[in-house]
Amino acid sequence: MKRWVVISIVLLMGLSGCMVSKSKYEASVADMESAKAELEKSRMHQEALEEQIRNLKGLNEKVSTDLETMTTEVQRIKEGRKNEHTLLETRERELDQEKEQLTSKLRVVVDQYQKVKAQNKALKETVLRYQKELKDTRESSVGSTAGVMKASENPGMPKSGISPPGASPIVSSKPPSPKIVTSPTLPKMGGDLVNINKAPVSDLVLTLGLTREVAEEVVSNRPYRLRGELVAKNIIPKTTFDEIKDRITASP
Repeated sequence: MKRWVVISIVLLMGLSGCMVSKSKYEASVADMESAKAELEKSRMHQEALEEQIRNLKGLNEKVSTDLETMTTEVQRIKEGRKNEHTLLETRERELDQEKEQLTSKLRVVVDQYQKVKAQNKALKETVLRYQKELKDTRESSVGSTAGVMKASENPGMPKSGISPPGASPIVSSKPPSPKIVTSPTLPKMGGDLVNINKAPVSDLVLTLGLTREVAEEVVSNRPYRLRGELVAKNIIPKTTFDEIKDRITASP
């Protein structure tokens, strides 16, 4: 390449019609070499700058991608927290409603308990009263029977039943039949009806005045669609049913 530069200078000098000295020629060649070196250095520096620019562009793209990913993740976290907060508020409202419902049910249960407790107390008092009346009735009946039997065993009275001379005639020496004592029927109680499909044996005995055997028979033949099935299934007689039909129900 130096050769072509020298030839170019010589041609130019020849065309211009002038001659230069060797020192000037060498100085010109040295300047050209220096300029060429500077040009090469500039070109290498430019390539380095271009490479650095390309690296910076790649880094910028990577940072932009990472920033977009982070922004998406932050948005997702925000949406998740918002949804979670909404779910927590909804669950809190549901728990408050359940609490109110349970409180209402508790009040109802407490009222029912107090009512049943009062009814149980009244039933106990009624049973005790009727037990006392039954005891008094039995004692009175036993006393009357004993008096009749004692009068029939009087030694002055002939065993054959024939009146002695001068004595008033005796119509009959057979003592009168003793009175048959039956258990009094419990009075009708106010309040809720007794469900023959759900009431236990004790309630059937205490509330309706049934015997334990009959109450167990009622329980063993469940369920009932109608109250009259107690008679249709030969569980209780018609007379007993007429006494308790206004105090019972067969609702499911």
